[in-house]
Order: sequence, then C-alpha cells, then structure tokens
Amino acid sequence: MPLYELFCVAACAPKSAPLQDLVRGTSSLILQNGGAVRGMQNWGRRALPQRARRHQLWHTEGDHFLLHFDTNPRVLATLTARLRADPRVIKYTALKLGEKLDEITPKAELAGSYGLLESAVPSGGTINPPRSSQ
Repeated sequence: MPLYELFCVAACAPKSAPLQDLVRGTSSLILQNGGAVRGMQNWGRRALPQRARRHQLWHTEGDHFLLHFDTNPRVLATLTARLRADPRVIKYTALKLGEKLDEITPKAELAGSYGLLESAVPSGGTINPPRSSQ
C-alpha cells in the first residue's frame, strides 16, 4: 500500500472536540479498510494566508494537522469525498509519498558515511571523496 500524507485545515472551534472527532473519524476510516496510520502532528491554530470561503462561511483562522498513513487508492478516494463534504474542513490536500520503501526513506548523505560505503564496495573498488572547492 502506498504511503500518503494528508494536510488538513479545519474550522476553528472554541474547544478542540470537533478537531479530535475529525482526526478520529479520518483515522478510523483508514484503519477499518485495512490501512495503517503512521503518525499525526497537530500544528495548532494558525491564521490563513488569505480568508477562505467554505460551506457558505468565511474563515480567517484554522486548526492545522498533518496525518501520515498507508492505504489503497480506493479508500483515499472515499476519504477525500468525506473531507470535501465535511463542514469542519476548510482545506485539505493528500500527497502520495511513495509505494516502495526506497522511495519513502531518505537517501544517506555522502559526507560522513564513507566508512559505511567502503565496506559495501567490492574488493578492488575505490571510493573517491568529493573535492573541496577551496
């Protein structure tokens, strides 16, 4: 299953209960359909760069959160349809980060990892460190 990142801006409420319900509902939809939630970050309440109109209301602030999850594309389509219809959601975007592990994990920096690379080079091979530009 591909790894996705969902960034969502929810309408501000005096209490955090609507935001918690939105995150809980989103997560349960993913989990009930065989997906996995990898992590959630609450970015808090922030001012929007410009006022936004959603569900016949104008918004200048929003509660922001980021959700990482694995699921199939069919469930992602259902999720986006629910977010589009939900009056608590101002804006959202879902990005596909990758399908395979090597697409998702960051590549090792070359500087500082020569010891690891030298052990991986077959005998007789050489590694030339990058030249400094001084």
